[in-house]
Amino acid sequence: MTRAMDSIRKDRLESFVALLKSEGRHAVLGLDCGSGTDGLHFVQSGIHFTGVDPSEENIHAARAHGLEASVSGPESLPFADAAFSSVWAVDALAGLPPDQWDDVVRELGRVAEPGAPIAVVLPSPAPRSEGDASDGGSDGASDRGGEAASDSKGGSGDGGFTVLRSPG
Repeated sequence: MTRAMDSIRKDRLESFVALLKSEGRHAVLGLDCGSGTDGLHFVQSGIHFTGVDPSEENIHAARAHGLEASVSGPESLPFADAAFSSVWAVDALAGLPPDQWDDVVRELGRVAEPGAPIAVVLPSPAPRSEGDASDGGSDGASDRGGEAASDSKGGSGDGGFTVLRSPG
């Protein structure tokens, strides 16, 4: 990862932590948590972190950092409905084919409390026509069966980063 990408990710993470604190939220589910780098930042900021990742190797690394983490993919999370007051899922959609995005966003909405912020990066699907995915008029979230509303933190200048709200 380049230094510029690290900086962008850190800015996104700090912005989301600030949002959680301003709303009095004290816990986050980290989807595709990797080795736990972002999870450590949440914990150091006073926010309880629970991570999931499909890689057992990543989960071992996250646990070695003292994080609560378990092996799971994004399509069927092992948590009750409305179990989390927020979700950090900025890496969750990037490696998936576009036809799976709706199901993952729906699953994130299921495990998040009503109105909870869900941070994602909405990848640009295969090019359709000039401006479809990056014109700023629609981040695609509202076209996902009404499952989540956007706080409009994304847009063409932020690489698709947005904060959705779970239904409710």
